Amino acid sequence: MKERKLRTRPVILSGEYSLPFAEKVAEHLDLPVTPTTVTHFANTEINAHIEDSVRDATVFAIQSHGAPVNDNLMEHLAIVQAAQLGSAHEVTAIAPYRGYGRADRMAKPHDAFMGKLSMQFFELAHARRFIEVDPHSGQSSGFANGMLYESIPAAPVLRDDIANVMATLDNEPVIVSPDFGRDKLNERYAALLGGLDLAVIAKNRDGVNHVNVQRVIGEVAGKVCFMIDDMIDTGGTIVKGAQALRDRGAAAVYIYTTHPIFSDPAGERLSKAVADGVIKEVVTTDTLRIPNSFDPGVVRTVSVAPLVAAAITKIYHGESVSGYFNGETHH
Repeated sequence: MKERKLRTRPVILSGEYSLPFAEKVAEHLDLPVTPTTVTHFANTEINAHIEDSVRDATVFAIQSHGAPVNDNLMEHLAIVQAAQLGSAHEVTAIAPYRGYGRADRMAKPHDAFMGKLSMQFFELAHARRFIEVDPHSGQSSGFANGMLYESIPAAPVLRDDIANVMATLDNEPVIVSPDFGRDKLNERYAALLGGLDLAVIAKNRDGVNHVNVQRVIGEVAGKVCFMIDDMIDTGGTIVKGAQALRDRGAAAVYIYTTHPIFSDPAGERLSKAVADGVIKEVVTTDTLRIPNSFDPGVVRTVSVAPLVAAAITKIYHGESVSGYFNGETHH
């Protein structure tokens, strides 16, 4: 990355969990990942030490909060604070996947508000800015009262991959929302892909990670369905949705997701659905690691590292991140 005409310099830091992803980002920027040592103590406490000076640097600390979420979240905070205490000019915390993103409200009185609380930790660590990819809720920006907030849409890379798959199809494609909450976002995908038809799966929840599919709204018979969601956790909802589409005559079902959380038994469920022909293919981004328990060939990954690199470049040069992505200027 070309240095701007200021005294600052860009520095990329990473936690242990996201080091492979951070290296991809750094490669796009023609920068190294500055070494950071994270010490794990016997009582499970941690400490972070940055091996090189970050004095007066513009620091970008990358870490996804994958499982174990609390460990990786705390490691991220330690790295951010270590950079701030090391006299960095400013520190941007980048969480390709942010833990507690679904905890965007109190479900009932006297519940903890973990989505907001986890963001406030980064304010206490003196992060200047917080960035995440495809937040689960638009409320996320409201949690960052004392720091700047940016979100990066995964739409450009998922859109391009879907377009490549569509080019190989004989059947008409349709975009499917796994629920009404995703409907507005998937309308954007349908528009970006040339004005495709849109279908929605109506469902209700009767417990944590337990969903009943009620009906499919929209025409899917004989069509290739692209079901897009921001995350897949245990895989139960997405497999039931795919089965509902196939039961209504869909020719094939492709699953696209930004965040492959893939808690057990996601591997077993998705592997069986692919083997049984319920799902044609599962495509995810690399915001999180794919668990080793997954059978080879079940999941294909596309990278959002170029998008994160583009956001870092915009921030470093004092340009608008949201304007860049909202304008769809990248391809």
